Amino acid sequence: MTSPRVRRIAPLLALAAFTLAPGPVAAQDDEEERVLRICRQLGNAELEVGIEGIIRDDESRTPLPGASVLMRYEAERGLPTPDDVRVEADERGRYQACGLEAFREIRVRPNYRSRRGKERKIELDRSQFVDLEVDMGDAGFVVFSVVSAHDRRPVVGAAVDLSPLPLSGVTDSLGRVAFRSIPPLTYGLRVTHFGFTPLESEVNVLTDESAEFRVELNTQAVAVAPIEVRVTGRDAWLVTNGFYERRGSIDEGYFATYPEIDEFTHLGQVFQFKRELSIKYRRRQLILLNGRPASRLGLNARNLSELKFDTVRGIEAYRCSEAPPEIMNQLPNTMLLTDCNLVAIWTY
Repeated sequence: MTSPRVRRIAPLLALAAFTLAPGPVAAQDDEEERVLRICRQLGNAELEVGIEGIIRDDESRTPLPGASVLMRYEAERGLPTPDDVRVEADERGRYQACGLEAFREIRVRPNYRSRRGKERKIELDRSQFVDLEVDMGDAGFVVFSVVSAHDRRPVVGAAVDLSPLPLSGVTDSLGRVAFRSIPPLTYGLRVTHFGFTPLESEVNVLTDESAEFRVELNTQAVAVAPIEVRVTGRDAWLVTNGFYERRGSIDEGYFATYPEIDEFTHLGQVFQFKRELSIKYRRRQLILLNGRPASRLGLNARNLSELKFDTVRGIEAYRCSEAPPEIMNQLPNTMLLTDCNLVAIWTY
């Protein structure tokens, strides 16, 4: 079902490279220790173990919030068979089960909206990570074109949010935003922009579909409060690229602007500072320079070491699993790592 203001246009033949990628993938090292600690609180560590992971669409790698996992114990001669265990994933597609009987075999199957994933057999010899997949069908390529209902002009900067999967984007200068790899599903659609009435509707994305949806927004009279101008001293480039928002929302990470990295200026070069981060995080690193993969810019360990601190606006580092969509959207699927630390360097 679609609203009269959301219209499916002819199948997509050619589009500019607008990209929106799924949410981040899971890290493992520190997370596994967290599972072990939780399980040990339940009783005898040698008798109880836990598993956790992320449930994703196997085509687009999009996390599936609200999916469930069914765990069935294998029958063993002379031993009672424990009851089945069912757990649900959170809003990021993550699930966790503790208090499982150690040294047993279980069969694990994910489910999402009547779709059943492939069953896996797991040896419960330790607490571990088990990422699961559900075949939702071949991913689609969908573009939303947002225009004003009054004059049909593109609406720039409109927020387009889909549910139940956590997919979102902002329209470009042509009023369009693309979801390049989206699982086939019926989505709730919400489009908002200051000065327009919010629009809520539904769109049905078919398997392996390439389509464009036209969305018309009606203007809305808005009472605007007096504008108060404050000098914050924040770097405008970092503001535009969401640096300060991520700094406020990611708890376990390193964030510093140029005035805040004085303690490292004795190193002289940014690459040496990156090595300091590798000692702290002990994980493979994915390096971004001004929002783009450094390797795609022709930078490697040798020439990255030529970057000087006086060219740096800001540096941020955290687990790849904590990276928000606006960061991970810059990466092609081939570069998404399951166990890494992301280091983003912003320069003049």
